[in-house]
Parts: sequence; structure tokens; C-alpha cells
Amino acid sequence: MEKSNRLSGISGFFLDSSKLEEIKKWSSVIKGITTNPMILQKDGVVNIPEHLHKICFLVGDNFPVSVEIPYSKMSDSDMYSLADKYHAKYPSNAVIKIPILPDGRSFGMIRNMIKKGITVNATVGISFAQLALAAEAGAQYISLFWGRSEESKSKYQEGPGAQETLISLLNYIRNQNLNNVRVIIGSVRSSEQIRIAFSLGAHIVTVTSEVLQKSLESKRLTETLNQFDQAYLDAKKDRSFKLI
Repeated sequence: MEKSNRLSGISGFFLDSSKLEEIKKWSSVIKGITTNPMILQKDGVVNIPEHLHKICFLVGDNFPVSVEIPYSKMSDSDMYSLADKYHAKYPSNAVIKIPILPDGRSFGMIRNMIKKGITVNATVGISFAQLALAAEAGAQYISLFWGRSEESKSKYQEGPGAQETLISLLNYIRNQNLNNVRVIIGSVRSSEQIRIAFSLGAHIVTVTSEVLQKSLESKRLTETLNQFDQAYLDAKKDRSFKLI
């Protein structure tokens, strides 16, 4: 359990990527890595254990790297077996992502994995009930998919949307004294969603490198930097100019 605890209680930005160059780029500011089957496929990763070894070596010990059970229709025993192997192979990094399935069997799996000292990220959270029950089962991380929760509301008229779900979830966690749970916001599509999620109290927002890069950019910032640079270049023309 001690190793598991060192991977929980973390807040800040996580990076949604398996690309080593992106992880290196943002390593000074991110607090964790999240991956999923779509990310690994998009990044061309086929030898998952070998690639996870490279990620864990790059980020170092006690840095959470979420790796997902890749197929929701796996048997319980296959899910347990895979989670055990990942935990044994990367004990200082592995956070096992368990999809919160509609048949409810995920909660027993989460509880049993926690008892074995495995750190769990309950994922594919669209609704309040999914995430609240995953927290009750003991998951250290619960992942609300912001964009997909919004789509659930707009496309199928299911649920109140991401903002209201997050507010309700944080209230539930506080009222039930589930103080060891960290809410991750994933499926983030814009810098504004990052701002809103953190302002409402989310512990972690996991974003792609593209969204993180875009969140740093603004026309006024570019304009201001150009003005400051020009002021420096103009001042430099004076022969008496010194920097230090």
C-alpha cells in the first residue's frame, strides 16, 4: 500500500500522451501521464510494455503513469491479471485505469485492486453516479470526460453536462469525507475548459500537448512580446546601453 499512496494525493496538470518528445517538452510542469487505447494507437505504439518502460524511465519513480485496461469486454480474471502484471512491472509508476462499466462489475474490481495495493484511476466517467460510486469503491482517481459528458447532454439529452456533474461530484466527495479521491478532468478540448474545470475545484486536468500549447497562445501576448523586443532592439542602438 505504501507504493500506492505515493502515487495518489497529486494535483495539477497531467499530459494525455504517450509520445516521449511531448513528455520531455512538458516534464517540468506536468504531474502525471495518462494514456488510453486510442492514444497508444494514434501514437503508433504496439509494444505497450516496452513503451511504458521508456515512459517510466523518462519520468522517474513516484510519477503516476495511467495505463488502461484496453478492452471493456475482458473477463474479470483477465483484467485482474493484466492489472497485477502492470503493477508488478512498474510499481513506482503504474496507475491502472479501470473503465466504469454499465453493468456495475467495475466497483468490485476497483475495491479488490485497492486491497492489493494497486493504484486505480476509474475512467470513462460520463455521469455523476458512475464517478460517485467509483469513489465509494476506493479509486484514488476518478476521471470525468468533460467533452464526452457535454456530448452526452447535447446528443442524447442525458445528464446535466460536465460543469454541473463536476460540481455535484465535488460536493459528494466533500460531504462523504472521501478525502483521498482526486477528480481528473479528461476529454478536454479547449483552454477555456481547463480554466473552468480548475476554477470549479477539479484536482487534475489532463490535456493533450496540442491543447496545452494552444492555451499559452494569444494575439495580445504575441503583440506585447514584439513590443518589448522592439524596445530592447531600439535601446541597444545607443552605444552607452548595458544589460548588466
